[in-house]
Formats: sequence, C-alpha cells, structure tokens
Amino acid sequence: MKSFATRAPISWLLLAVVMLLAACDRVHEPPLRVASSPWPGYEPLYLAQEIGYLTERDAQLFELPSSDITLESFRNHSADIATLTLDETLDLLHSGVRLRILMVMDVSNGADAVMASPGVKSLAGLKGKRIAILNIPLGVYMLSRTLDAAKLTRKDVKVIPSAESKHEEMYRQGRADAFITFEPFKTRLAAQGAQVLFDSSDIPNEVFDLMVVHEDVFVARRAGVCNVARQWLRTLDYMEQSPQPAAASIAKRLGVTPQEYRTMVQGIKTPSGAENLELIGSGRGILQPARRLGAVMLEEGQLKHSVDPASALIPDLQACLGY
Repeated sequence: MKSFATRAPISWLLLAVVMLLAACDRVHEPPLRVASSPWPGYEPLYLAQEIGYLTERDAQLFELPSSDITLESFRNHSADIATLTLDETLDLLHSGVRLRILMVMDVSNGADAVMASPGVKSLAGLKGKRIAILNIPLGVYMLSRTLDAAKLTRKDVKVIPSAESKHEEMYRQGRADAFITFEPFKTRLAAQGAQVLFDSSDIPNEVFDLMVVHEDVFVARRAGVCNVARQWLRTLDYMEQSPQPAAASIAKRLGVTPQEYRTMVQGIKTPSGAENLELIGSGRGILQPARRLGAVMLEEGQLKHSVDPASALIPDLQACLGY
C-alpha cells in the first residue's frame, strides 16, 4: 500500500509533464498557410481575420497576384490550404495531388465574363478578333463555352494568354478586342467602356470556387483545418447580420466604394453550411457538374484522362463544419 502511494504521485507528475509538453506543441504549431488571389468571393476570409474570428495563430493569409500563382503555390506545397476554382481542382487531381475539398466558397452567376470593346456587338462578332484569356484552365473552359455559344471554333479567333491583372492595361492600349475575366477585373474593364458579351449566368452551376486542403494536412491538423472552415461560415453569418459594416470593411480593402463592392458580388452566390453539405457533403451535388466540366476539359486536351472528383470529398464533412 505504501509502495503504491509513493509511486502514484510520480505517475501523475509524469502524466502532467507529458500533457504539458503536448499542449506546448499545439501552442507552437505554425499557423496554416492559406493562399488566395483577388476575387470578391474570397473576401470573407480577410474579413474573418479583421474581425478576429480567424486569428493569425490559426492561419496566415497570402493574397497572391493571380490565380495561376495560387494554383502553383498549392501544387508545390507552399500553401496548406488554397482557394481554387473547380477546374483547377480537377487539374490538381489529374496530376496526382492528394487533396480534400473543404468548402464551396461561392458559385459564379455572372461574375466570370467575356468583356468586349464597343466595336464587338455580339458573340458572332468575335470572329477574327483577339481574345485575351486567363492563364488557368478556367480561361480555356470559358473560351470553349463562349465559342460554343457563338457557333465559332478556335480557328475563328486569335487567343492571347495573359494574366487577369494585365487586362485593364491591355484594354487601354487596344491590344485585345475581348477579355475572358472575372471580378474585380470585370468591373474595372466595364469602367473603361467594355461590355459584357457572355458570362457565367449563361452557364449556371458550372463555375465553382472551392477551399481545398492537402490531404496530409487535413489528416495531421484536422481540428485547425476545420476551424478555418467554421470561421468562414461564422463570418458569413456576421455579414448577413451586419451587412453595412461588413461591406464597408471589404470595400476598403478592395479600394472601392461599398456600393461598387455590392455590385461586384451580385453575380456571386455564397453557399451556407447546409448548402455545402448538399454540394460536397452527403448530398454530393457537385459531382454531376464536376464530371461535366471534366468531360469538357478532357475534350479540350486540358486533361489526358478522366478524374474522379468524389475522391476529394470529405466523408464526415458535417462533423468538420460542426453541423
């Protein structure tokens, strides 16, 4: 009995030391690296950090100049989490990157567009014209859908690959006649006189923006990753409850007026947590449009073989999101 009594405090002491060390490891765990590019649909991430929902201990946000750089930063593991389009996600899966789709951040419903100079009056008027497209799979996909609508082929136009950040300058210099772009660059081109010829509202539920995470990061740091997703949803609730201060804050970061910001997001649908469960949780609603997109990318030569987007879904997403 005495022997047990003398050993017990030592055992408890050792246990306490182990727990303390484990806690210290968690405290010193580096913040998750989150990469994104300019797009109004991603702004709740930055708002979450500004209002204190997502602390710098939780995540470091990196806004990169263009979406193709964001794609590569995730591909080479410079980022743990990234904001990417569905086509970019399929491209990563195609190249063997193991990832999980954590969230559908938004669905474009007019925010991705073909903007043209006033001299181009219709889709048919694109024949023989110079079209600047994004250096990402979405650019080629939007070009394909635009040409289908215009009843034109690739041979009927001159394609100029270029970063979206260059489009406004190219428009002013007359170096292209039409631009496949997205917000906030769409609004900037409109301010220069460009007009919408075709946009994502013409192809509903085909252009998704996702939050993706490396599979090994998700497994190793599930609690932290799920916290990022939960704070995103918490921020959406804040934006709904306090629309004016939220819009003012985001507009200031974007360098536009609150009304200009509201105009930008008119073409964007932001799914709730429940809607995410329908899209990428047990409902799996994203699979049909993803497979349709994959088929187009395969036909366009952007993919060499088909990919199964179901492999990137999180089976117990409901628990991760806290629903």
